[in-house]
Amino acid sequence: MLRVFIALCLLLLALDGYAQLYKWVDAEGNVHYSDSKPKGQAAEDISAKLPSTNIDSSHKKLQALDVIRQQRLQDQQKKQQQLQSQAKQRQRACSQARSNLSRVRGRSYFRYGDGGQKTSEADRKKMQAQAQARVDRLCN
Repeated sequence: MLRVFIALCLLLLALDGYAQLYKWVDAEGNVHYSDSKPKGQAAEDISAKLPSTNIDSSHKKLQALDVIRQQRLQDQQKKQQQLQSQAKQRQRACSQARSNLSRVRGRSYFRYGDGGQKTSEADRKKMQAQAQARVDRLCN
């Protein structure tokens, strides 16, 4: 007996969830909507034309947002890698420029050029100024 009562209650709940919607126009031209069919009036059942209201499409939106988030994350990682690579290249260039500056800074005797010509003090000072400018540009 209890099973029959529960089955009837569930059946009534299921039928209550399926409501129909009717549309009709009265004699004065007013449009009416109702869940019950009017007596003595021609009414159109528009239930099938209405979209379902309990459809959850948020998962599609979340998936699209997740794809966008992943793309942005990949773009940020690429940019970070490029910045790190540029910083390493700049650090190497700075180190090399400082090394060159230290070579020409001292008053020691050295040869320069393909022919191994002796470098004058004026040329050495000129090379030192150029090396210092390169260090300033690359290291600061």
